[in-house]
Amino acid sequence: MSIFHKKQAVAEFLFEYLYNRGVDTAFGIPGDFVLPTFRHLDQSKISIMTCTHEPSVGFAADCYARAKGLGLAVVTYCVGGLNMLNAVAGAYAEKSPLIIVSGGPSPKDRYKDPMVHHKVKTFETQARVFEEVTCASTVILDPDMAASEIVRVVEEVKRQSRPGYIELPFDIADALIDPFKQLRKYKPPLEESDKDVLEAFIEQAAKSINKSKKPVIVAGVELHRHGLTDLASDLAKLYNIPIAATLMGKSVVRETNPLYIGVYGGACSDPICQEYVESSDCVILIGAFLSDVLLGFGMTKLDRKKAINLNTEKAQIGLQSYDNVCFTDALEALTQAPIKSRGEFINPNPYTPPQKVIIDQSNQDDPITVEAMFNLLANYLEENHSIVCDTGDALVGALGLRTSVRGHFFSDAYYLSMGFAVPGALGVMAAFPESKTFIIVGDGAFQMTGMELSSMAKYGLKPVVIIINNDGYGTQRHIIDGTFNNIHPWDYTRITDVLGYGASIKATTMSTFNNALSYAQDHDEMVVIEVVVPRDDCSKPLQRMGELLGRVRDVNKH
Repeated sequence: MSIFHKKQAVAEFLFEYLYNRGVDTAFGIPGDFVLPTFRHLDQSKISIMTCTHEPSVGFAADCYARAKGLGLAVVTYCVGGLNMLNAVAGAYAEKSPLIIVSGGPSPKDRYKDPMVHHKVKTFETQARVFEEVTCASTVILDPDMAASEIVRVVEEVKRQSRPGYIELPFDIADALIDPFKQLRKYKPPLEESDKDVLEAFIEQAAKSINKSKKPVIVAGVELHRHGLTDLASDLAKLYNIPIAATLMGKSVVRETNPLYIGVYGGACSDPICQEYVESSDCVILIGAFLSDVLLGFGMTKLDRKKAINLNTEKAQIGLQSYDNVCFTDALEALTQAPIKSRGEFINPNPYTPPQKVIIDQSNQDDPITVEAMFNLLANYLEENHSIVCDTGDALVGALGLRTSVRGHFFSDAYYLSMGFAVPGALGVMAAFPESKTFIIVGDGAFQMTGMELSSMAKYGLKPVVIIINNDGYGTQRHIIDGTFNNIHPWDYTRITDVLGYGASIKATTMSTFNNALSYAQDHDEMVVIEVVVPRDDCSKPLQRMGELLGRVRDVNKH
C-alpha cells in the first residue's frame, strides 16, 4: 500500500487502486447520483465505455473480468444498479470477479429519510439485494473507513472470483482521505490448508488414481479464474492422463493439447468425449461444478462415487469430504504426489485442423444449416481470434470449434442468460483489442441486447456478428413448442443502416454464407451476417439436450 502516500478523494483512490489491480477499462451508464464518481473515473487512468442499457454494462464488465481477472461496472443508484442485477447474478453463478460501483444518496439524506428519487423501499434496498449476488459489499457512509472498505471488497472479489458491491454516495466521492493512514492496520485474510487434512486428501487421491484403469481429468472454469490452468495441464502431462473441459471451462485447456479429448457436458458433449468420461473409473474434476448442465440434466452416467472433486468450495473423493483444503494447495500437491504415470495414451478424439469445406457447383445453392454454418466458420477462425457465444445453438453448436489459444472462448454456459453475447463482446474487445472477435447469437437473444452494436459503432469496434435466424426461440421448441416461442421478424441487415456503421449481409445458402465470411475476413469493419436457417433446424447436441430436458420434464410431471 506504499504507493498511496498523498491525500486524495475517495473516488480517486478507488479508481487508482483498481487500476493498480489490473483494470484499465470500465463499463457504465452515468446518472445523477453517480456523476461525481464518473468525473473521477474520467480523470483516472481507466478508460470508460458507456453502454446503451445497464444489463449490457453488466455483461460487458463480466466478460472483461473473465479475460483480464477483474472487471468494473459503474452505474447510478437503484434504477441503474437494480437494472443490472441479472447480469451480476450470472457473474456470481459463473464465478466472474466483477466490481460494481454504484452511486447513492448522501448520508445526511439517509438520516432524515426523505422521499428521494430512485429510492425503492428503504435506502438500503439496493445494497441488501446485491448481498445475494456478491461475495463482499460495502456502503461507504464514513470517509474515514473508505480506503479499508474498498480494499477489503476488491481483495475478497479477487480471492473468491465472484462479484463485489461498493455503494458510494455522491458527496462521499469527493471527500478527501489519507489512504496510507487508513490502510496501515489492514491485514488481508490468510487462507491456509489444514496440513493433516491436505495430506490425507492427497494420499487417498493418489490411491484412487493409481488403482484406476481409465482416469480422466475434467477441467473447469475455476482454473482460468484463479490462473491455475498451467498446473492442471502439467498434472495431465506429468501422469499422462487425458483431459476434457466442461462447458463453462471450454478453452481453459489448449484444445490442440495432445491429451485433450474435447468438451464434456452430458448430452451436449462430443459423443467420443462423453463415452470416454462416462466410462472412466476415476473422473478427476478440477475447478468444475456438479451442476445439471455438467451432469447432462439428470440423464448422465457419471458415477460420483468414482469421482475426485476439487474446487474452491470443496475437496471430495467419492462421498468423503475433506474440510479446510485450499484449491491451489491441493492442486500443487497433486503434481508432487506419488502417482504413477500412465503408459502411452492413444487419443480417441485428437485435434485435427478443420477440414476445409469446399464450395462448388454441387453444394453452393444448398440451404445453410446450423451444422454447415459452424463447419464453414471453422475455415475462417485463426489462432488469436475470440469467440463470444449466446445461449442455445450459438453455444452448443460452437462446442466443436477448437481454439488453440486459451481463454478466448466466452459464454454463459451455466447461468444461460439470453442476451449475453453482444454486450459481452464489448468486454472481450476491450480486453483483447488485437484479437478479431466473432459474436454468435440467436435471433431471440439478439432482440434483447443487440442494439449494443451502437456502442461498438461509438468506439469504432469491428466484430463479426453472426445472427442465427431460425424465427424464434429454437432451444425451447425442442423442449415444449408453442406460439410463445415465436418472435417478431426483423430485417437484421438494415441495422447497420440505422447505425450508419459497418456492413450487413444476409446468408441463406452455402455460397452466400461463405461469401459473407470471406468479406468479413477481407474488410476492416464491423460485419453483421444474418444466417437464415430452417425454423426447426439445430445442431445434434442441442437436439439431444432438448430431448433430455423434455424427458426430465415428463418424468417430473409423473
